[in-house]
Amino acid sequence: MKLDLTFNGKIYPQYARIVNQIAVDIRHPFTELINSVSRKHAKSIDWWVSSPASRNTFASPLFHYCCCIALLQELIRKKEPVSEIITDSRAFKKVIEDYLAGKGINVKVTLARLSVKQRLKELVRPIYVIFGLPLKQLLLFFIARQKRSLCKPLPSEPLTLIDTFIMPGYIEKDRYYFSVLDALWEKEKQCVWFVPHLYGFPPWQYLSVVKQLRRSPKNFILKEDCLSFRDYLFAWGHVFRIRALKIDSCFFQGVNIASLVLEEMTAFRGIGSSYTPLLNYRFAKRLKEADIKLRLVIDWFENQNINRSWNAGFRRFFPDAETIGYQGFIVSAHYLCMYPTETEKDSRVIPHKVAVIGRGLVQSARRFCSDLDVCVAPAFRFQHVWQKRKYLPDEKVYTILVALPIVISDAVYILKLLSPAADEAADSDRFWIKPHPTASQSQIQGAFGPGWPEQFEFVDGDFSDCVEKSNLLISSASSACMETLAKGIPVIIIGNSFGLTHNPIPKTITDDIWRLCYSPQEVVEAIQFYQSRSPEKIKEHEKAGRRIREEYFEPVTREGVRRFLGL
Repeated sequence: MKLDLTFNGKIYPQYARIVNQIAVDIRHPFTELINSVSRKHAKSIDWWVSSPASRNTFASPLFHYCCCIALLQELIRKKEPVSEIITDSRAFKKVIEDYLAGKGINVKVTLARLSVKQRLKELVRPIYVIFGLPLKQLLLFFIARQKRSLCKPLPSEPLTLIDTFIMPGYIEKDRYYFSVLDALWEKEKQCVWFVPHLYGFPPWQYLSVVKQLRRSPKNFILKEDCLSFRDYLFAWGHVFRIRALKIDSCFFQGVNIASLVLEEMTAFRGIGSSYTPLLNYRFAKRLKEADIKLRLVIDWFENQNINRSWNAGFRRFFPDAETIGYQGFIVSAHYLCMYPTETEKDSRVIPHKVAVIGRGLVQSARRFCSDLDVCVAPAFRFQHVWQKRKYLPDEKVYTILVALPIVISDAVYILKLLSPAADEAADSDRFWIKPHPTASQSQIQGAFGPGWPEQFEFVDGDFSDCVEKSNLLISSASSACMETLAKGIPVIIIGNSFGLTHNPIPKTITDDIWRLCYSPQEVVEAIQFYQSRSPEKIKEHEKAGRRIREEYFEPVTREGVRRFLGL
């Protein structure tokens, strides 16, 4: 048997559920492993913006490789035959070879063959990271400087800064803090400034985006307004400084994986994601040098490297300003980075306080840090779950809404798994396909390839409106699943038959209003189950939806918003 252990590769389906259980079992040991390395480099901002330090299971392969080590140990214990192991990491290849040799086991370990396209990407990546990415960031810097005359003057009163993302379709429309300003008096609004991070825009759109931000009725302060060319040199120097950090032996379940940590630290795949975080850090420094006064700093907090640098900067240069990390979303427990650790708290790379959007999320936020200061804040993005429904599904059609995740390969996996279900669907059934805002329809269809099912129909508009017009949601790894359940609408989670399943629904929700499906047949059976719901079952699910609203989605009230903002 060949065992594919490449990052984002396809593990045999019979092992996928074992890997998911392993991922649960090793969360704490893995986190303590990263903590042990972090303690030795706690004062290095370059370490905190590195890929291994992030614990981001979507971007960093380190957790995946630790799961693979545990899986291999389990297969050896069960004496299951393995003829060959395939990996995409030279360091992991050597780690596995040494481990197997120490056990007296003879198994061939090979590096995965790369396609011509993949080889070209690997050849081009260092050039892009060293030259292309910095030039792209400098382009935005020069465009912002060119349009600096349109800047609004900063008030002399202490400011509230709110970190946010700006993406296509969400420049004027707020995706993250909807209606937060409605709770403020006009004078208070003048002191609230949003700090945008542009995401998903090609460079040729930068000029148009900057103009729109400058002319917006909302207050935007661009980081580029404060940064200098020296800050970009500092960020660029990370590629050299990170190589100076030494990684001592570190063991996971008896296996020394120091070479894996070192490989990921210095790989150009991860280094490219460190530039923007380092600019965040310097942004805080430049604000301090400009004698800007801050009262409160709010971070859209996923505890990725971009968040660590933001909080490290503001906590260092503005020690008297309160910092809050707002977690305005609900995701899988496998997304380890969003749960802060004791070491991160002691190193002051996380905010003073973490704000979650429901009381049912307070304890999970303390998963790796029992004394973390956690509060409940309004669920800005999801306030519509408390509003009266504007729409009901068409009684003549059974509408299945498919909300696709941000990663296109994951989106294609869901669509291909649903294709057999679409083939078996009745004429009165329809599948509405809603891509993530960062992906276009052409990207999705292009990645899907030939054979696009005619039952698949792309749909536009607000997600909340689309889901109210639907009878059922199919998705994965998205807060959209919990949002839909809160409306009393059933959800099917698509499990990954070849690796980790990122299920955002907490284990405490045991109602049959949702199902986890791994195969086309399981999806067909689940659709049939929800199609045949009795009036009594529908009322039962509506009641479950009300409980979910109360537990996981704090209502947006004027008092709640002002309390969140410390007013």
